[in-house]
Amino acid sequence: MKRLHDIRNRGWRRSLRQFLALSLAGAALLLAAAAVGQTSVYAPTVAWEWPGIDGNYATGVPATFTVNFSGQDADGESGLPTHVRFMFRSAEALDGTVINSRTRYLQYMDEMIDFADPAWTQWMPYSAEAQQRAITFPDQPDQEYFLLAIQAMDTLGVVSLDREYGAQVFNVQIRDGFFRPELTVAETFLGITDQDSQAEIAAGQPLSFSWSGSADAYNGTIVAYRHGFDIADPDDPNDPGWAVPPGLEPTNLYAEKRTFNEGVHTFIVRVEDNQGQMRQLQWTLTVIPFVSPEFQKPLLFVDQVMDEFSQAWPGPGGVVAYDNQDYREAFWQFLEGAEGVNNFDWDSDHAADTELLSLSDVVWYRTTLINARMHSQQLLFQQFRPQNGEDRFVWLTPYQQMSGQVFLVGDRSMESFLEALPNYAVPVIFDNPQETLVVGGELFVTGFGDRVNPDGSTEPRGPLMYPYQTAGIAALDWSVPVGKYIYGSLALADQERRSSCAGIKGLVLDDQFKTNHLLGPGVLPDTMLTDALIDWQDDFAAGSDSLAAAFWFRGDEFVDFNISDNPAALAPQNCDDGPGGMCVEPMFQGLSRFDWLKQRRWAEGDSDWPHSQYSPGRLQEICGGEGLDGIMDPATITSRVNGRTFGYLSYKSVEDKPGSRADVYWGFDPYRFDHDQAKQAVRWVLDYFGVNLNR
Repeated sequence: MKRLHDIRNRGWRRSLRQFLALSLAGAALLLAAAAVGQTSVYAPTVAWEWPGIDGNYATGVPATFTVNFSGQDADGESGLPTHVRFMFRSAEALDGTVINSRTRYLQYMDEMIDFADPAWTQWMPYSAEAQQRAITFPDQPDQEYFLLAIQAMDTLGVVSLDREYGAQVFNVQIRDGFFRPELTVAETFLGITDQDSQAEIAAGQPLSFSWSGSADAYNGTIVAYRHGFDIADPDDPNDPGWAVPPGLEPTNLYAEKRTFNEGVHTFIVRVEDNQGQMRQLQWTLTVIPFVSPEFQKPLLFVDQVMDEFSQAWPGPGGVVAYDNQDYREAFWQFLEGAEGVNNFDWDSDHAADTELLSLSDVVWYRTTLINARMHSQQLLFQQFRPQNGEDRFVWLTPYQQMSGQVFLVGDRSMESFLEALPNYAVPVIFDNPQETLVVGGELFVTGFGDRVNPDGSTEPRGPLMYPYQTAGIAALDWSVPVGKYIYGSLALADQERRSSCAGIKGLVLDDQFKTNHLLGPGVLPDTMLTDALIDWQDDFAAGSDSLAAAFWFRGDEFVDFNISDNPAALAPQNCDDGPGGMCVEPMFQGLSRFDWLKQRRWAEGDSDWPHSQYSPGRLQEICGGEGLDGIMDPATITSRVNGRTFGYLSYKSVEDKPGSRADVYWGFDPYRFDHDQAKQAVRWVLDYFGVNLNR
């Protein structure tokens, strides 16, 4: 093993030139201090600084490494030592023992670290600037062990005598090629990674990559980044795929937005440190092209309701649970029968909630009917739901814009695109600049803040999310919002807007919708009520005029209305292709249980109901403080959710869509309503899409 007691032949001496030039001035200071004749109470202290320095064993360092030190002088005027010196030597003792641990060092300490050793450098001024105290040792031999010792002196010439392993004595092992910079690459929707990755992307999907690197783990410094798409030879600095020269300019830290229509493409980022170490990450991107309509199948039915073990809607006597997979699946199997879709096969064109779908599956269909309900285990929506405040790419968007129709149905189905948070204040307004609200010391989510782009610019996040960007809605709310809060209040929304009054009992076909689509009598049901078997309990409750009886159904979604006094502006979106220039065309309006019961009582001759039976105070107790409007007058009293839009057509993605038909969203589960009427309405939507139906 080569000895390095004599440091004169080592390349690292070059890094000491600025210190050695001041050595004569340092010696003069020492003579002046001696002439004073005073003694110091405290000796100065000094220690090496290195990230993760090991106090028991030798620390691995790169072949070229930079080490810092810092010191103190407790009784000095500046609080700092005035001078330091150090020694860099082989860690091999005279008997051949290699010092690679604290234990061995303690055995050989006096031999290895002798303050009279001529290998010590001359005394050098201690700089107050940390950068000026960095010392680089270049090109050290791989696998060799060294000891690096340091000593400090104060203004009175008192020197430190500590030789602590891992502090004043740094035991290093050279590990050439082991250390590389850390590199983290982020894409707005594909996520964040520090490994080579691959992903399917949609044709036309915008790609926005950004990244950051660090060499702090081994005290290095990043000196350059470089990136590019489809680089033929990453080791060729002149490859035309490189987007920019290596450097640290802002353009070196993010890629310009890019899209692809087909093929397999690679994106590469490379980072280099000041010691010549490099790291490179690669994304491999497979573009899923859209399928021409003549090659697409008519319909894909996607089940995303996690109801295998649900007991939410018990049958008579508690024997049957109507809210379960068997019953719901039996309802939807009409799609294959004589009333269903031509060439639809349940076995091949039905995706169960246990199947993970991707864009490459969906593009083979002209229409995708998704039956959903918000649940943390939905496989489809796990791909779409934001996590930790970060949005992910919803590949339904390019599918709807360029390839096919989406028919999304189900209570809390649109909520499946929101991050699962426990403190939403309703309504959720997507274009709301107010991100949070504090009430009584509690924090509530009222908006979505800003998204930071790779170039550092920001834009409102809410309008970029699927419900606003693709479904075309401006706000989202629920008949009985479970786990959410009334705006400006500490009250849970399902206590302030209770299901016995605000639950949706029926759906009423919008009059303007009938006019817009030239619907004659009987084409669609004017009113669909809940299915008699599923809602068996309410027949008895209504018959006994029990407004306070339990009503099981909650979570139906309505859009673009503010019934909770949120002061944020709520402006429905405009679309050139939509009726009246609006993106959302109401199809079904909600009939609340309260208003249904009021209609029933009035039809039976009790035009003073509910006041004939309930005081205003009792009504608020039953329905909640935010449940009713016009509470003092039987002629005007109504549930706040009554008449709101629970089913609608969206024209947001019509412009480039094949067939130029709107997408359809129902914020309720069709299975819960009269089955014959619900199937009739589903068939109408499929026929509107141009799907061939069996007659």
